[in-house]
Amino acid sequence: MKKKFAYTAIFFTAYCVFVLALMPASWLMAQIKLPKNVAVSAVEGTVWHTRILQVMVDDVVINQVQSSLSLMSVLMLDPKLDITFGNALVNGPEGNLIISGLLSDMVVEDAQINLAANTVATRLNLAIDIIAHEQLQLNIERFIIGAPICSELQGNLQWRNAAITAFEEKVKLGGLSANLTCDKGEIIADVEPNNNLGLSYRAQIKQGGRFTGSGYLTPGTKFPEQLKATLSFLGKPDNQGRYRLKI
Repeated sequence: MKKKFAYTAIFFTAYCVFVLALMPASWLMAQIKLPKNVAVSAVEGTVWHTRILQVMVDDVVINQVQSSLSLMSVLMLDPKLDITFGNALVNGPEGNLIISGLLSDMVVEDAQINLAANTVATRLNLAIDIIAHEQLQLNIERFIIGAPICSELQGNLQWRNAAITAFEEKVKLGGLSANLTCDKGEIIADVEPNNNLGLSYRAQIKQGGRFTGSGYLTPGTKFPEQLKATLSFLGKPDNQGRYRLKI
């Protein structure tokens, strides 16, 4: 009786693996209810190796998405996807990450994502119109989806060789970086204060993608000369020489 049960279990497992191996990724994707702001086009391959031509989130296009599903993770009842997307020859974000916890709380680990700084700048309600140059690098050690956005986040955001164009003049800002954490379900970004702008700032991403933030700009000896004329747009400094920033 035990042998029959063992043989049946082995056969059933092998059959499930066989079915999954042949299951088209396009069929599986059609069963998934995506958020209204997410659209997927041209899905190819199987659930083990999937290729997606484009994923559009709002108006951001992510090209050449590929994912690999680990057989061992499926057998351990915790499916794990290794995902890569983009490349240097196409526009849009580029990077890689690992997703697990698909059967419970989704977990993102070891993520490295590069995207154009201006993609973010165009979404900020700034006092003056700017064009942001170079790339932002997002590094996420661990991110667990929770309510309303996260339950855990460890990571950082870096803007190396940061530069902007304001009033038709390009200005070099030096390096900027921020530490990313999760507080009460919201994503928190704290700018590292040791920067050429004298910028100290805390940004919050709330439910629905709403962005708020506040901090100070304290011009020092390294503050770009070209930007001094724009300080008047920020109002008057306080008695410590700080300009209040709030979005």
